[in-house]
Amino acid sequence: MILFEKKNQMPLEGKVRLAFSLVAVLMLGGFLFSFWILTERENAADRIHHTYDVLRKIDRVKELTREIRFFFEVNTPESRIQRTAILNDLESEQNQLSKLVSDNKVQIARIDLIVNEIGNLKTRDLGPNNTALKKLEEILSEMNEEELRLLKIRNETWQSYIVNSYLTLSTLFFGSLLVIAASVHLIRKDIGGKKQITDRLIQSESRLLSILDGLPSAFTMLDTQGRILYHNQVFARKFLDPTYENALDLAKLFGREKSAYIERMSEMSLSKLSPIEYELDLPIKDTIRTFHCINLPLMDIEKKPYAICALFTDITVRKNYEDDLKKAKDESERANQAKSEFLAMMSHEIRTPMNGVIGMTELLLDSGIPDEQREYVEIIQKSGESLLGIINDILDYSKIESGTLSLEIGEFSMHTVVEETLDLFRSNAAEKGLDLISYLDPNVPEKVMVDKLRLRQVLINLFGNALKFTEKGEIFLSAELSRRDGNLCTILFSVRDSGIGIPKDKQKELFNPFYQVDTSSTRKYGGTGLGLSISYRLIEMMGGKIWLESEVGKGTIFSFEIQVESVASDNKTISEPSHPSLENRKVIILDDNSTNLKILAHQLQSLGLMTFSASSKKEVLSLLEMGSQPELAILDYDLPDTTGIEIAQDLRKRNFLFPMILLSSSALDAKEREEVLRLFVGQLSKPIKKRELEEIVTDILVGGGEKGKANQTSSYLEKQKELLQNTFPFQVLVAEDNEINQALAKRILQRLGYEPALAVNGKEVINLLREKKFHVILMDVHMPEMDGIQATQIIRNTWSQEDQPYIIAMTAAAMQGDREICLRAGMNDYVSKPIVFEELIHSLRKAGNSLFPKAKT
Repeated sequence: MILFEKKNQMPLEGKVRLAFSLVAVLMLGGFLFSFWILTERENAADRIHHTYDVLRKIDRVKELTREIRFFFEVNTPESRIQRTAILNDLESEQNQLSKLVSDNKVQIARIDLIVNEIGNLKTRDLGPNNTALKKLEEILSEMNEEELRLLKIRNETWQSYIVNSYLTLSTLFFGSLLVIAASVHLIRKDIGGKKQITDRLIQSESRLLSILDGLPSAFTMLDTQGRILYHNQVFARKFLDPTYENALDLAKLFGREKSAYIERMSEMSLSKLSPIEYELDLPIKDTIRTFHCINLPLMDIEKKPYAICALFTDITVRKNYEDDLKKAKDESERANQAKSEFLAMMSHEIRTPMNGVIGMTELLLDSGIPDEQREYVEIIQKSGESLLGIINDILDYSKIESGTLSLEIGEFSMHTVVEETLDLFRSNAAEKGLDLISYLDPNVPEKVMVDKLRLRQVLINLFGNALKFTEKGEIFLSAELSRRDGNLCTILFSVRDSGIGIPKDKQKELFNPFYQVDTSSTRKYGGTGLGLSISYRLIEMMGGKIWLESEVGKGTIFSFEIQVESVASDNKTISEPSHPSLENRKVIILDDNSTNLKILAHQLQSLGLMTFSASSKKEVLSLLEMGSQPELAILDYDLPDTTGIEIAQDLRKRNFLFPMILLSSSALDAKEREEVLRLFVGQLSKPIKKRELEEIVTDILVGGGEKGKANQTSSYLEKQKELLQNTFPFQVLVAEDNEINQALAKRILQRLGYEPALAVNGKEVINLLREKKFHVILMDVHMPEMDGIQATQIIRNTWSQEDQPYIIAMTAAAMQGDREICLRAGMNDYVSKPIVFEELIHSLRKAGNSLFPKAKT
């Protein structure tokens, strides 16, 4: 309806004509009506003048009648003569009066009576009281009254004509003004609307031109003869030469052959009245580029084409990709065919060497090695088992997604699962100075039916995240019995850290696959974002749920519940003293971590021991001065402003001779190890295992504390130490953001006799090079803030040739072409992760031969 109304709206020119026509009609009508009014008013005025003439004649006749009456009364000869003359005048006036009232029948009848009475006056000699004179006077009075009545009517008529003329003229005047005003308003409104439409058209055209200029493709508009009417900036940049920009001719731009082809496509588009798409190679400066072209006809209101729009999109890169994809098509098809075979074989191929690692460690454990080495081998074995489990998860990821993954339920010790998990992170936590603490509720069954591999995988994921995002403080793992229904138990696990925390708006997405809180390219913390998602699914499969509580800057608590079945023969939940001789024996515990202090005290009390807790050296001395004479002291190594070794030295100086055990999560140097052997009867590593604590305390308090010494043999790295350190006195810098890899590289180099400096990103490498000269840099490629490639390029472009270090790339990327990328960036050599000792030593020898050409190996 709106479109119909707009379509039938009168144009502005028609409105102006209509307005002038209405005004002309009103003026003409007003003129004619005014002319008629004026004519009628003049006629009414003439009738009024005529009435006055009649009244004057009647008055004249009355006057003559009065004179006749006088001469009739005198009745003398002279009066008779005068009377006759007056009668003649009266007859003459009567004739004139008769002519004046000829249009009035009533007055004509009265005139006839007057004529009769005048005749009677002529023929009779009557006295002054004769009836003829009276009758004549009466008739004249009636005529006078009649004319006065007519005069009144004609006056009223004349006045009405005057009023009507004024009303008519006023109406016409104001009507004309109203028509003019309405016409002006409508015309003005129409002009304003057209101006708005014009403004909108201008804005629309401006926006359209801006859009066309903003297109990434070249755009031009051609007329039906193929001449360029308009083009956007991209078209100008790609095709136009400034020397002939005004000569917009397709033949000059693209050559005759190309322009003829474009014209044929345009003609086809015009004939079909539809878009035509085609590809064309066009010249741009000194190159030939491939373009995807679209010709589209533009139609007018009558559906007739008046122009052609042409769009040129550069698809050279895409065409190159298509060619590459076409070349790789056969290989891709073969890879797809081999996919099923690969997935089927991969599990076997990976498990074979892993089973070898685990089997050989078992043989090594059975060979009677010393206790210290046994601990190392056990950790290797557990790490191998954990790695095997992770590999299985990666290979079975498709099963997880499809819901076909099944749990392998078996009988396991809950204590063992927890302690083995903490073992994997002991060294990393020690390097960061973190306390690892675990607490197992005594009500938790010792033996349960559970998928040990999946449960440990969940704990590893949660513990690994906590360790990654915590720089100081502690990580606390607890397991408590939440509910129990016969043999079916619900166990609540919690992993609490004092790390950076997680923002509220990020917590909801945390369990989604591949999600990471920090997704920037320079993020500090790495990872795939898959661990929590897999843990979420595994916990669901074990009949539980997982949730978290976190506050930014204060830490995070991940909690989850699972359902397990307790083993009927092992339902005892509260431990009894392992040896009667431990009952009420006194032990002092020193640890600055209150959580660890409480848990250690609880574990010792469960053995029947009496414990005294202290968090500082001052508190220990206070307990001893109060008369508490312990039979054993357990001292933490890492304390504020001091160490457990220094406290032990002070206690020995004060003649306190009770045996002491050192708690440590840090690696000790050679001097400290000598002091430990001299001052302490035993040493425990954090996190403390309940079984190891029971064994060492029982051994000291009951068996006397005899411990064997570990034999040491030289290793491959120690054999290479003399060959490298004496020949090549390197200053080495390790650039690595991963703390585990950083520690590994550092220890390998220390075993080779070097003391490397450490940097966590490329920026630190640049800053350290400004302060000190380094001969060799082991450069990780992927690091936050500045990666190894960027750092190498800066070094090669900034430092002089004499000060250039020998840069060895260290990266886990081992795909084809990665080595060439590193060498192209300016690196001298390439070592892939995991690091193989022989490869690293070979690279160091090459660096030595390059930096110290006169040295001989």
